Amino acid sequence: MIELYKRRIWSDDKTVSVIASACLHENPKIVVSACKFFLLLEYDYDSDDESSDDENEKVQLLKQRKGSKMTKGKEAKLDKAIKQEKRKSQRKSLVKFSTDFLPIDMVHDASGFVDKLFSKLISTNERYEVKLYLLRLISRMIGRHKI
Repeated sequence: MIELYKRRIWSDDKTVSVIASACLHENPKIVVSACKFFLLLEYDYDSDDESSDDENEKVQLLKQRKGSKMTKGKEAKLDKAIKQEKRKSQRKSLVKFSTDFLPIDMVHDASGFVDKLFSKLISTNERYEVKLYLLRLISRMIGRHKI
């Protein structure tokens, strides 16, 4: 379901609520993957600035002239390659979600969900990593929903 949400096939509230219920599952692998979904998805959207820096570096590399002189044919190829890079970056920006509607914002009854997560955290005897992910998710929910 996480993969379907990321591909924008199932990007509604019901999918988010099912993934949120996976945070309360007994299997620690499922809990960690569901917590990572809520925690790491936000950082994926903030990487637009880095991609624009990479794009500028590629354009600069394309513009460098090494060796022979610039003919009309080479200049046309260079312009075509620059346009292709710009189109690729525009397509990537269209695929990204806006950060206003993150899945963490679509969780129904956020305070009840945080209470359940905290009680699970107290009662669990799982590894330190699982507890840490639960703590991170609890703190992110508290900060996002101002609980």
